[in-house]
Amino acid sequence: MNTKPLPKTPLGFIGYFLRPYAFYAFIIILITFFWAANSAIEPYIIKVILDTLEKTPLKEAHLFYQLLLPMSVYISVRIFINLASRVHDYVYLKVMPEFTKNIIIRLTKYLQKHSQSYFQHHFGGSLVSNISTTAETCKALLNDLFYNFLYPFFSFIIIAFTMASVHVALGIALIIWTFLFIGVSYYLSLQIHHLSEQLTEKSTTLVGKILDSITNILAVKLFARRKFEIKFLDAYAQEKVEKEQEVGWKNLKLNMVMDMMANVLIIILISYLIHERQEGRVSIGDFALIFTLVLSIIDTVWDISRHYMRFVENLGKCSQALKTIIVPHAIKDAPNAQFLTVSKGCIEFKNVYYTPTGGKPIFQDLSLTIKENEKVGIVGQSGSGKTTLLNLLVRLMDVDQGAILIDGQNIKDVTQDSLHKNISFIPQEPMLFHRTIIENIKYGNLEASEEEIHAAASQAFAESFIKSLPQGYDTLVGERGTTLSGGQRQRLAIARSFLKNAKILILDEATSALDSETEHYIQQSFENLMRNKAVLVVAHRLSTLLKMDRIIVLEGGRIVEQGDHTSLLKQQGRYSRLWNIQANKVLV
Repeated sequence: MNTKPLPKTPLGFIGYFLRPYAFYAFIIILITFFWAANSAIEPYIIKVILDTLEKTPLKEAHLFYQLLLPMSVYISVRIFINLASRVHDYVYLKVMPEFTKNIIIRLTKYLQKHSQSYFQHHFGGSLVSNISTTAETCKALLNDLFYNFLYPFFSFIIIAFTMASVHVALGIALIIWTFLFIGVSYYLSLQIHHLSEQLTEKSTTLVGKILDSITNILAVKLFARRKFEIKFLDAYAQEKVEKEQEVGWKNLKLNMVMDMMANVLIIILISYLIHERQEGRVSIGDFALIFTLVLSIIDTVWDISRHYMRFVENLGKCSQALKTIIVPHAIKDAPNAQFLTVSKGCIEFKNVYYTPTGGKPIFQDLSLTIKENEKVGIVGQSGSGKTTLLNLLVRLMDVDQGAILIDGQNIKDVTQDSLHKNISFIPQEPMLFHRTIIENIKYGNLEASEEEIHAAASQAFAESFIKSLPQGYDTLVGERGTTLSGGQRQRLAIARSFLKNAKILILDEATSALDSETEHYIQQSFENLMRNKAVLVVAHRLSTLLKMDRIIVLEGGRIVEQGDHTSLLKQQGRYSRLWNIQANKVLV
């Protein structure tokens, strides 16, 4: 597949994905030319037949032989066009499904490389809708270019030439009318492109709002807000309706003008042909040919006008979707990024500075080292920088100054995939797919055998509850694992990390949402998982950090205290105060 940067304009984007199929596109264009030529050839053959009939007495014995050649040509043309059409169908079926598939896969691949911040600022449903919209509109635009613009262009050239060969004045007049018709159509439809972009934006926003409401359906029900949600969504739906009607009114006005111009041409044409026939300047065959060709031209340019309006609408939809997806990636691999190799798992933050866009500085000259196999806990009040520290380590965001090293390798100089392959990350909310349990566990190592998967589940204390399910490992867990309890979801995440077996382990509030009994079993799983790894644990429950080799206390993006649990309590500082609060020894 083409690996060059994705174009941001719809036509450039289509050309990008059509380039590998250039030969097939040429075949389609050639067949389109044959179709267009036939729009003039068949009426011309009929003209010859009519003129022959007009000049030949009704009882002429040789009439059949006189008509044999034009009839043979007519039948031969029909057979050729039929064969060409079947070749076209074969080529179209070979190219178009792959064309749309490549768009979907490539846009999804591009979307995957966006930063976490990008996804936080866009509805997931809107992004999916944009990918689908781009694929479908590109297909529609390509069909318009081949069949609704290129075919009429070829047809117009051939018909105009044929008309001029029969009646020069009518041929010239028809050409002038055609350009006038297309010019007026183009002028009146200029505003539709901009309006269609706005309509697409309203549509994707509505889809995103509906998805947001459905995703949080439990909150909607528990707060008794179903009527509120319908009213809330109705406002966005009404905006879409108004924009859709505005586009429709523009189309309606354009259609009225086009109808009038076509009807005026037909009235003038019929009157002129009758006059020319009375003067003996056109034969019956000429009359039939000119009338047929003019009607064909009217239908052709009318189709161009009608399809142009749809083309502009699709162009706007595609343009809006591409503007949303094809924006520069905030986090990129270096041009010569290497593969991260981890043997010890030593982590070093060296003089790190980080300020979020439009926000206040979080880290200023932060330095921290985690040694091989060291277990480090991180505590602090909300906003102290705990989660930001983890996000910087896995490059969900980049440091402004300084460096983060793993085994002496700057994470900015290695590929993001290799970085993530060497780190196991278990967040507070386990990341599960709406797939089977075995598929979710195997996500940690796609090459794992069934025995290894079962062993990982056993180490995570998940084997017993999995076997108790009606379908065992083949049980679907629901969207985000909603059919399972919080503890069950967390155990699957731990089992997946066992399979991944990365040298570095990160736990971000991984037990804060669990009850004490469930947390106790999960902690046993964590103890197994932490062996022979460098571990970073963010936790509000300080009891989960008792076995850490070292605990870091963050405040305002700075390390204000560090040591093991016992030594920090003796310091009678911030950690001690947090511990006493959680142990209910002081009033808050």
